[in-house]
Amino acid sequence: MRDALGAGLAAAALAFGVVALTVGIGSEPEQPRASVQEERESGRAVFARMGCGSCHTLAAAGSHGQIGPNLDNRLSHHTRATLIAQITSPAGDGGFTAMPTDFASRMTARELDSLVRFLLTVR
Repeated sequence: MRDALGAGLAAAALAFGVVALTVGIGSEPEQPRASVQEERESGRAVFARMGCGSCHTLAAAGSHGQIGPNLDNRLSHHTRATLIAQITSPAGDGGFTAMPTDFASRMTARELDSLVRFLLTVR
């Protein structure tokens, strides 16, 4: 009888553990998802803080830079992957680019994600 009770308690504990893992008991609470507007503002803030507007024109950011490509004209040709590649490892014509090559080390993954989401939203 004692073995049956122990086995029953072990099975109950295992079942509780599976349920707890499945529904997230004891894990960090899920952060509320930012609204589209909040994500856009976050990406716009990264655009401004990184100085993107000093080189690029982008109406959604109120920037009128003349050194880099006009993003109002160029963003429609980009995907998430190509934007990330261009921002983190810019490739210029003939190996020359005026775009800083250190953005990957100057912003966090979350900031890069916010910036790319912003750029994809406004294209």
